[in-house]
Amino acid sequence: MTKGQTAKVNMYIAVLLFFARYEETLAAFLQLVSEITDFTGSYNDLQLEIGKQKLKISGVVGTKETALETAIKLLVRSARKARVWAVKSGNETLAAQFDVQISTFNDMTQSVVLNSLTTINAALHNNIASLTDYRVLAADVTAITNAIDVATDSIGTPKQAITTRAVATDQIAIEIMACDAALELIDDLLIPEYEDSNHVMVHEYHLSRAISSLGSHATGLKATVTNSEGALLETALVTIVEVSRSTETDINGIGLISRIKPGTYHVTCTLEGYVAFETIIDFVLGKMHVLAVVMVSL
Repeated sequence: MTKGQTAKVNMYIAVLLFFARYEETLAAFLQLVSEITDFTGSYNDLQLEIGKQKLKISGVVGTKETALETAIKLLVRSARKARVWAVKSGNETLAAQFDVQISTFNDMTQSVVLNSLTTINAALHNNIASLTDYRVLAADVTAITNAIDVATDSIGTPKQAITTRAVATDQIAIEIMACDAALELIDDLLIPEYEDSNHVMVHEYHLSRAISSLGSHATGLKATVTNSEGALLETALVTIVEVSRSTETDINGIGLISRIKPGTYHVTCTLEGYVAFETIIDFVLGKMHVLAVVMVSL
């Protein structure tokens, strides 16, 4: 992909995180929820095309919905829900194992993908009794197993892989246009509906829609700091304690710290006249953590 396309994908990820954060708030606006669902579908289609473009020469090929893509989609759907259980249970090993996206498998050869899917699916199977409340069922594991079996017999030739990557490169531009069109509809619904009643949320949405120049593998923090009335706070000091990295918020109340090592760190925010804020964040490789800080006056 081009640098511009990569920056757009990073923006889409930030928007998806925003939608997840405000899911309950937006749930009553059914048409908006429908448009968000359409955007999510377009984003997933984009990820599939990105995966095709990055296929190794020995990669899997076929139509848009290849057997391996189906196996990956089924696995990721269950693994993400299982990750929530693992985090809540304090099982860091399983939380890391279940922390997968479709793009996780982009740079893997076919054999590595199949082995990874099999390993993660086995972990789902071994913990299925604990996952029922998280909507991961035995039938889901069986469906993933069947999809992996079918994918094993769906391996293409190097020439086919090269052709698939070339077609995917053109298709990526088309899918990005679809994502942009979906977001424009969401803009027209979300912003005028909530800009007066929930201006903090709308401000955060604008921030998520900004296209960042950071690379796709940047790990860090984007903090937006406001007071209890929703006013943006400038010069608040945001610190990631264990790595000794700090930044002051700008006129838009934004503090950005990038390119840190993944890990679990204490994050603080201080400003004269306000109660100090502190939280703990698990920073994941390649992800910018979006944090909304509300400072309370002394």
